[in-house]
Parts: sequence; C-alpha cells; structure tokens
Amino acid sequence: MGATRSATDGTVAVVLAIALGAVCASPARGEGPARAPAIPAGSTERALAALAAQGDEQILFDPRLVQGRRSPAVPPGMPLPLALERALAGTGLSLRRVGPGVLVVVPDAAPAPVAATGPDVVVTALRRPTLLSGTNASLVLVSAETIAARRLTDQQALARVLPELAVTPTGPLQRRLAIRGVSGTGEGTVGVYIGETPVSAPGGTGADPAAMAPDIDLVDVERVELLKGPQGTLYGASSMGGTLRTLFRRPEADSVTAEVAVEGGITARGAPTSAASAILNVPLVQDRLAARGVIARRRSGGVIDNPRLGYVDGDAVTRESERLTLTWTPAHDIRLDLIALAQRQRIDDAGAWRAADGRDRAAVATRPRSRSALSLVSGTLQWSPRSLRVTATVSRYRWTIVRELDFSEVIERQRYDPAACARVTAAGDGIGCDPVVLAAYVDARSPALLHQPMTVRSTSGELRVSDGGAGSWRWTLGVFAEHRRESVDSFTLRANAATGGVLRPFDVTGLRSLESSLDQQAVFAEVERDLTDALTLVSGARLFRYVRAGDGAVPVANLLTGTGGIASGARYRSAAGGSNLKAALNWRIGSDTLARLVVSEGFRPGGVNITPELSADERVYQADHLWNYELGVRSQRLGTELAAFHIDWDDTIVAANSVNGAFLYNTNLVSVDINGIEALASRSAGPARFTAALAWVDARLAADTLLGTSEGIGHRGDRMPNMPAMTIMLSGETRLSRISPTLAIGAAVAAASSSRSTFNATSPYHERTPSRVTVDLFARWSSCAWSLRVGIDNAFDADAITRIKSSAFGERQVYTSRPRTASLTIARSL
Repeated sequence: MGATRSATDGTVAVVLAIALGAVCASPARGEGPARAPAIPAGSTERALAALAAQGDEQILFDPRLVQGRRSPAVPPGMPLPLALERALAGTGLSLRRVGPGVLVVVPDAAPAPVAATGPDVVVTALRRPTLLSGTNASLVLVSAETIAARRLTDQQALARVLPELAVTPTGPLQRRLAIRGVSGTGEGTVGVYIGETPVSAPGGTGADPAAMAPDIDLVDVERVELLKGPQGTLYGASSMGGTLRTLFRRPEADSVTAEVAVEGGITARGAPTSAASAILNVPLVQDRLAARGVIARRRSGGVIDNPRLGYVDGDAVTRESERLTLTWTPAHDIRLDLIALAQRQRIDDAGAWRAADGRDRAAVATRPRSRSALSLVSGTLQWSPRSLRVTATVSRYRWTIVRELDFSEVIERQRYDPAACARVTAAGDGIGCDPVVLAAYVDARSPALLHQPMTVRSTSGELRVSDGGAGSWRWTLGVFAEHRRESVDSFTLRANAATGGVLRPFDVTGLRSLESSLDQQAVFAEVERDLTDALTLVSGARLFRYVRAGDGAVPVANLLTGTGGIASGARYRSAAGGSNLKAALNWRIGSDTLARLVVSEGFRPGGVNITPELSADERVYQADHLWNYELGVRSQRLGTELAAFHIDWDDTIVAANSVNGAFLYNTNLVSVDINGIEALASRSAGPARFTAALAWVDARLAADTLLGTSEGIGHRGDRMPNMPAMTIMLSGETRLSRISPTLAIGAAVAAASSSRSTFNATSPYHERTPSRVTVDLFARWSSCAWSLRVGIDNAFDADAITRIKSSAFGERQVYTSRPRTASLTIARSL
C-alpha cells in the first residue's frame, strides 16, 4: 500500500510541477502584442473569427447575436486589442472578460430576448469555455436566478427542476443519484463535482459510496450543470450515467460587496424551518486579488413522531457550512482560484415513517442519530499562453459520517436462526442449539442500534491542456490521478430502552472494522474537427487503470449475525485497466439549431466485499460497463430540445442480501437494457415565461440473472428497482409590471410515475412506490438593495412518497417529500 500511495502522490506532484513550470516558462513578450491582418469591411462574424485566429485569447460569441451586423475595415498591423474595438465599433456589441484568455461578445445594452431559452451564457461542461448556445451536448443548466426563485437548497430540491435527475433516499442524510436509469450500488453512476473536484462518499460496510452522494448547500452558487449520458472521456469512471457540477461565484476584485439573507417557514404537521446566510466579497489588491466568504445555517424542523418513545417532530435536520474563496489574477492570462469549504449535517432520527404506524409516525424501539462533516480544499490554476488554455487542479478532502440505524428487528430475526442458536449455545459451553439460551441472549441485546463511524480521505490532481477553439480543430488533453482511503467501524450496540439512544459507555454486541483503498490514474483526450461549416466530428478516449484493496478485522464477534466469518487480517485486491471511447457527429442547421449523434462508453471500477459468510466467487465483484447511443436536437430559437437514447449495460453492479438479512454486498447482473426520451420546451411571451421538461426511462433486465444469495432469479424484462419510468416538470412565471416592474409570481409542478423496490414480486421485500405530484407556488420582489420571496412548497400537502423500502431492518419504511411548507425569505445587499 505504501508504494501505491507514493506513486499516486507523485503523479499529483507532477501535475503541480508541470503547471507551475509552464507558468514560469511563459514565453517572453518581446515580440510585442499580436497584430491584426488586413480585414475588409463586412461581416462581423468573419472579422471576429479572423482576429481570434491571430491572437492569444479565445473569443466566444453567439452567431445569432452577430448575424446581420457589419464591421468597418481593420487596417493591417493594428495591435489586436485596438483591432477588436474597431471591429465592434458601431455594431452595438462589446467584449467582456470571463476568464484568463477568454472574452465573450455581449450586447452594449440588454435587448429583448432573441431566443425562447433566454440569454446566452458561458459554460465549461466540455472542460473549456463555450457558449451554451454552441455547446452541442445533453446539458441542462440551473442558474443562480432559478436557484433563488425556486428556493433550491439541495439535490432533492434540484430534482424538482431536473426531471432527468433521479434522487432516491437510501437512509438518514443519504441519497442515490441516477441519470437515464443508470443506477447501481458500488461507485457512483453520477459524477459529483464541487467546483473542479470530484467527490465520493465513504463506502461503508456495503462498499456502496453511491448510496451517499455528496450534497452541499446551494448558497452563492453561480450555476449547476447537469450533463446527461456517459461523460467518461472528460470526467472519468463515476460519470457513466452523467455528471452533476456545482460551480460557485468567484470573488470580484473591483469592489466590496456583501449580502445577508434570513428565512423562516412553517410546515404542516411539523416543526418550523429557519435559515440564514451571509456573503462578503473583499478586494485585497485592486483588480488582482480578492476574497469571498460565505457562511450559512439551515434547520428543517422534524415532522415524524415516535409514540413508542414519546417524542414528536424527531427528524429535524441541521446544516452548517462555511466557504472561503481566493482569486488571484496576476495577468490577463493567468488566474489562480483557491477554495476551502466545510459543511456539517445532523439528523435527529431515521427520517422515514412506518406504514404500519400511520402517516408521519414510526413506533420503533430506538432513536438513531446521524451526522456528517465534509472539509475540502482545492486549488485551480488557469493559464492561457497564446492560443492554448492550461488548467491544473489539486484537491484534497476528508468526509466523516457517523451513521446510526435501528438494528432491533435484525437482532429479533436471529431468535429463529439455527446458526445463531448454535453460536450462542457454544459460547456458553453448551452443545448443539439451546433455544432458551438463544432467547435470553436476544432479549439481553435488545433494543439494538448500528453505530457506524466512517471516513474517506482523497487526494487528486488533474492537468488539462486545450486549444483556444478559433480554427477548424479543437482539442483537450489531460491526465488525472486519485488516491482514496476509507475506514469504517461497525458497532452493534445495545440501546437505552427508555430514550432509544445509544447507551454510554458503549454496550457492545459486535464490532467489525474495515479498511479499503482506491488508486486510479487516467490519461484522456477529446478532439473536434470541423468537416464543413455545418458538420463537426468529435472523438475522445480515456485510458485508465485502478487498484482497489480492502481488509477487515473483528475485534468483537457478533454471535447472532455471525461477523466472526470475516477472516481478520486477510487482504483482498482487485485491479483492472481499459479505455472509455466516444464518437459524435454534430450538425449545425441554420444559425440556431444543433443536432447530434453520439456513441459513448461508460465504466465503473469493481471491488471487494468484506462481508461475512461469502464464498470466494462472491468476495470480488467485477467492473461494469455500458455503451450509450444517442440522437438529439436543440433549437435555440424555438426553445426546444429532444433526445432519444439506448444503453447496453453489462455486468451491472447491484446489492444483494446475505442469507440472514444482516449484511449487504455487491454482485454483478448479466446485463440491462435502457431506452429513453428526454424533452424540453421553454417559451417567453411578453413578461411571462413557461417551461416544460419530461424524461421517460425504460430500464429492464436484458437476460435472466441470479440476484444474489437470497434474492432468487431476476427475469428478462424485469424493471430496475426504484426508477420511475416517467418524470415531468412544468413551470411558469410572469412579472406583474402594472403593480411593480420587479414583482413576479410563479408556479411549478413536479410529477413522477410509480416504481418498484425490487426486480419482481417474488422478493420477500417487494414494495410499490406510488406515483406522486407536488405543486409549488412563489412570488418574489426586489427594490434597490432589498429582495423578498414568499413561497409555498408542496402547496396541496400531497403525500409525495419518494420511496417505500422493506428489508430485514424494517418493513415498509416510507420516505416522503416535506409536507406543505410556507416560507418567507428576506435578503439585503450591502
């Protein structure tokens, strides 16, 4: 392990050394500034293209914006900055810098919208700056304005405006993300990026980091980008279904600004909500160095009662976060961004009610409390020498989760297990199975809680080089490396029968400790070539290798569940390498319509199961792999987008239960077929704007397959669990200009069809999650430095069940959207 870690850390050091060396070796500017060729009077688009090809800066512009505009002649030898000013003289356009070496053409004054989809913006989904209107990819953007208007605070809220994003609750403070029906256990199927940093959760005892997708406060966020379909060439293994990127606002070095916001809310049948945030932007060196600090607090009052233990509204969630960002721009073509982030969360109960006890009630024997703490630091250096763009990122994070689960029903089930009876009887020097001894032992160890502190530490680095995109060739090259270490201690503890909490000092029934590591390295490239003015060919590849290892120990064997079946000190290892490929043909139809045909590959690492009572074949699960075939079209003028896709997914990684139901482990299915359609329509009419989005996904087993030790057989045609076939979003907003030009009201509807909890009804834990519909209403107003928002989420107080889950841990556990909540938010800019 020491050698592996040293090699990986060395790769990260090389990334830094190359980047810093490149800056230090910046070519001398003795040649003087770039100068323009002779450009005759005529098309503004042609003039900008000619100047971009001569300079060391990337110039982005929307063809619709410059269409029909004419530029005056530019004399030869004019310095490029002056030539750009001359080319735009009299056109009503100007240049705005959006990054080192990147300029975007914008109107001098905000005109009436030229497209149904609203104003164009710069995005970085392709790992280089592009205009959204010219980015031919399955990409959805959620702007800062939408986040504020819709009160989007986390991933569950994001799913209300992103029907393509499936968010499935998996436990307290836990959720699984899926895009296009690609959902499984093991490594995440959706790559989650915080800025430039890929973040993965601890895997826990089930080697399932996908069950705990990172979720951060959406405070002072510039935008969220959702890329649909495999993004393996540019984003790596955990992006086989897609990628979710959260991008923060950067510090501004020209002025001091600040903002404070407070929020209060009331919830039907539950405790109140409250939130507060403060943002401060301070230039440290005028136009060169600036800092931006963010602090936020949010408490969502509980709604679930426990009549057995005598408390109400027990599942309150508290979230606290701080963030500091520094941006240094020593020259127009160099920028360094440093981010330090900390976030803590806590929930005071399991977060699910039991159908047998009635809505919002869970009469269980314990009160599990869970918490998490994430700290992250990252540095990103961007340098644009001439027509190149160099980006180097180094990140490190530590994420600690303490998860508690009610374990009383699992312990109770062992009362009838002959194997448990034999172990308990033997521990008391008896022979065979003595049911009386077993019953007394079960009673003595109840009620019970699982108490699982777990930590993941990751260090990663990436170096990318891309061209400025002015010619007929555009390309990106890069290297990536990550070293990740995880540890988890899984205690089975006796709980206090009166309060439901953990007895202190711990009264230990069993303890097992697991450690694992993942080292992965990759090199990648993506190239675009304009075949004609309308056709572009895209090809990409990512070559990768990973090594995963793990071991376990059992300091205290649990006689009831059989954790002594883990061989202490034994180390297990799996490794693989391969490639992710991509090919696409992009077609520009006219000035505002883009069509694409995409074939792309996705991949996730396999791993090892440190789980009791498994055979040698079950101990290791293989990597899974898919091919995605997609046809899409987007019209900026009409405000519509449509995509159809088919996915072939082989060796799909899913979870299986141990025979006694106490443990989960990963296994491989034969294959899954997924077909789907995504549609979006957006239209502005005067002061009103309407949006409709739909995602239809049909994900089914492609062949009969063994589902694991106790799950039986999955049959061809069985649907993937917990995956609604249809999700829909409708929204509308209009400004009431006759009352106030800044007053707007809106409404939104989010709907999802039913789903099943298992592959088929033969499973003893089969449940059906019903379809759901929620309606949100909101109004917002601003004046000078003040803004106010009033909203009602889930206005008709629908049950809105997001998952019904049954397992050995409990029958029919119900997760729902929050009941009707009315909130008031007041913000003040300073």
